[in-house]
Amino acid sequence: MLSAASALVCALAALNRSEASLPPIEILETPPPYVSVGTEAFVRQSTGKIYVIASAPVVQQAAGRRRDECGDLYAVKKLASILIHEEWHLKHGPDERQAYERQLVVLQQLGVGPGTGVYRDVQQSMLYVLKQRKRNPVNLMAER
Repeated sequence: MLSAASALVCALAALNRSEASLPPIEILETPPPYVSVGTEAFVRQSTGKIYVIASAPVVQQAAGRRRDECGDLYAVKKLASILIHEEWHLKHGPDERQAYERQLVVLQQLGVGPGTGVYRDVQQSMLYVLKQRKRNPVNLMAER
């Protein structure tokens, strides 16, 4: 989990924020069975925590090979935007559209705008999640 912790340090640095400025973050080695396939992070309102999945590709890519370095810059920025997405849920509730919109704004602030693969990937994730929610209005993650 050292690499996941270093990835988080890099993401926080990209945001110019401290760990104390966000809700508590817990690193899980693998996703629990109740989250969707491909989940990179999630929140639980009952704990007030952001859970980051250490085995998620974005986390692995954001971590450097050594403790004192960051990995892929786009992955670092995407992870930073994911933290903001999850923070939004803890502060404001389960509305995915608004959480993704906040995430996209942060990506732009970090210099990752429309036309980049990361930005398009987040947009596609948003559209997919919104489509799934429309099809199945029962909240898949009622805990959010």
